[in-house]
Amino acid sequence: MNAPELARRLALWWGSVYTRTAPEPDRSARRQELAADVHDQLADAQASAVPGGMVARSVVGRVLRGAPADLAWRFDVERTPARLDWHLAHPGTLLALLFVLLVPTTLLADAARGPVSDLGPFLGLLASTVVLLSAAAVVLAAVALVRRLLRGDLLLARLTVPDVRRGALSAMCVLWAGAALWRFVPASEGWAAQVSGISWIGFGLALVVYLGCAAISGLSAGRTVDNRKVSS
Repeated sequence: MNAPELARRLALWWGSVYTRTAPEPDRSARRQELAADVHDQLADAQASAVPGGMVARSVVGRVLRGAPADLAWRFDVERTPARLDWHLAHPGTLLALLFVLLVPTTLLADAARGPVSDLGPFLGLLASTVVLLSAAAVVLAAVALVRRLLRGDLLLARLTVPDVRRGALSAMCVLWAGAALWRFVPASEGWAAQVSGISWIGFGLALVVYLGCAAISGLSAGRTVDNRKVSS
């Protein structure tokens, strides 16, 4: 596989990532626009006999330069009351976003609390950000859970393996947030340590459930492929 093709796949992968769970027809239109832009860029480069390496760097550079505009587009799409209702019904997307932001921020805040650290002056800002992100994750999960209970959507008889996997991933996000939250709020050391310890135990159990569901899904997909081969 040549460099321009790898760059094209990277661009399309990024498009699928930031448009995932976006409402239709916005999602399809955005992906089609991206695919057409990349196709035109590669076609122009090929017609001009531009070296493959230079073409690949140009495509990747365009993706990186356009990332802020892509995220701004996604943020603008989400600014409707209907989308808020959707996210409460499907909290996994926002929880995953909070998780992605929370993990590095927590690690930086922990590093800033060290006896010798260049991040020491930023400890207050980092700790406040950790608390804010953690509280947002916990509140979002609680509101979404109450909403589902009131609507009767949380019935075990209806749960599938993908549902359990997504639920385990969301639980991992919330439990990480719980562990991080109690490490940085003003509280007694003993109480904070207990809450954080329980959260980490829950995180480990949720991780096991998630990996188990992923393994089951992988086996099911493999069997489906084998059956298709046999049928053909």
